[in-house]
Amino acid sequence: MSRVVSFHDAARERVAEVRIDALRGPDAAESRLLGAAVGENVARWRARRGLDLDDVAERSGIEPDRLALLEAGQAVPSLRAVWALAGALEVPFGVLLGRVGMVGSSFRVQRANRGRVVASTSARIRSRVLFPLGDPHAPEVYELTLAPGCFEGADGHGRTVFEHITVVRGLLVVQTDENLARLAPGDSLFFRADSPHSYRNPTSGETVVHLVMTYGQYAG
Repeated sequence: MSRVVSFHDAARERVAEVRIDALRGPDAAESRLLGAAVGENVARWRARRGLDLDDVAERSGIEPDRLALLEAGQAVPSLRAVWALAGALEVPFGVLLGRVGMVGSSFRVQRANRGRVVASTSARIRSRVLFPLGDPHAPEVYELTLAPGCFEGADGHGRTVFEHITVVRGLLVVQTDENLARLAPGDSLFFRADSPHSYRNPTSGETVVHLVMTYGQYAG
């Protein structure tokens, strides 16, 4: 008798499969700079939380030796790895991307070809940062680009995390445990992101969306 797999189970299984290579993001100069920033912030927040490598490994599903390499600036994290670490350390995603001590400007233009980019292991989904990293007052805004046919499952985030998605180009299908939405250009979706969810581009072209993350208070 075949087992009926729920969306929740499927998302969990997909996360478990991908996390084996969770610290193998694209190897480029910008990616290595990103890895150094993430590693520095993981070490800092791990110390603040009073956690050792084994604690963070258990919470994130990433092996302790890989975490040690990341903290030493010798590993490039994938998009999923950064999400897993943010959840493990109970901090917003963007907190792990900025350099310690960075200060944002009160008037800042970011050109279309600029902005820190984090990619999935397969590079089929890319997240470009649209806000000034290191500025605690800036809203957390990202541009997500999904390759044709891309499916990306995401673990649930913290209980007070919400996502607000607006489609810029293409089509996007978002599914949670109980709901499914098909979004066209100009459509928006707001949902509580504390359970597993997924994004899918059902088209033969790229889909581009803007994602705003909002959080409850955390111990900063």
